[in-house]
Amino acid sequence: MVNEDESITEDSNVSWASYHACRSEQVVAPASTALLPLFPDDSKSPGMIRHAMDVIKVAVEELNPGQVPVVTLDQPLYAIAKTIQWSWPERYGEHQFVIILGGLHIEMASLKVIGNWLEDSGWVDALIQANVASPGKAESLLKASHITRTRYAHQVTVSSLYILLKRSYASYNANVELTDEPQTLEDWCAGRVEVIPQFQFWYIALQLQLLVLTYIRSVREGNVLLYIASLTKLSPWFFTTNHFHYARWVHIHVRDMVRLSEALPEIAAEFTKGNFTVQKTKRLFSSMAIDQAHEQNNAAVKGDGGAVGLLQSPEALRRWMVAGPEIARLIAEFEATMDGKCVTDTRHHEQSATF
Repeated sequence: MVNEDESITEDSNVSWASYHACRSEQVVAPASTALLPLFPDDSKSPGMIRHAMDVIKVAVEELNPGQVPVVTLDQPLYAIAKTIQWSWPERYGEHQFVIILGGLHIEMASLKVIGNWLEDSGWVDALIQANVASPGKAESLLKASHITRTRYAHQVTVSSLYILLKRSYASYNANVELTDEPQTLEDWCAGRVEVIPQFQFWYIALQLQLLVLTYIRSVREGNVLLYIASLTKLSPWFFTTNHFHYARWVHIHVRDMVRLSEALPEIAAEFTKGNFTVQKTKRLFSSMAIDQAHEQNNAAVKGDGGAVGLLQSPEALRRWMVAGPEIARLIAEFEATMDGKCVTDTRHHEQSATF
């Protein structure tokens, strides 16, 4: 971490990700990922979700006999899958399947929560005046239209707010009389919150942004205990900002993760090792949520043309179903072998002078 009064050199790690990558020591072996066949049916139907769970169970049993399947879904499909679990407990119950709410979609919803809190606060104007983002991009940050760009903007905001907070606290200490004992930073902040509404607003914004970054860190490090703790503290914010779907289902997801050690201890042990995320390379601080790995596999298959109009042509759909998973596998193998340095390099991609 670089303080505001320190000079920055070539060896300084000034980005949030590179700082945590420097502190990380655990190198996890890359996981194997693949696409399952596509189906023309509507995914938002209980029948399709049940069929998908059956297919996944057969595939997992073939690859790792006896393992309980772990399925990751975004919020609308997660709600259907949990309803199926509760409706048919003998076949799809919580001892037969582990259903996880997609971590990438939780991050997107969390960034939108921050956007709701900061809307009309002057945050967008501050980013524009500081040349952090152009007017159009700055407005899109409130809706988290570009997740990486939005995450960087909040990292810059957290750093700026913390520097301003430390400056104000230092000014307070400089003006404290010698006969008085200065307050701690926490007590001083609590006192400012009580009497200054603007301080209260930005102090809450700082705490909320730090909470979301803590959640993202738990995914990047594969730290399941930090993941559960950060989600537990984050879940009330979905109620506060009227994200009612996540307000309902994040609590169910946290409850499932907490009960996992009792219901399925073997799966809980794997999650403790970080296997509730996907590590696609050997780079530090680079684990990703399972649904993000799904999205990357989908992007590798879609290419430039995308999947527009695919379901209107049975022949094109059959070609996609047969060739899609193989194309994704070939691309992954090619990218892994085209550069030997990328295979052995464990540095995070932000740990570079170029970044």
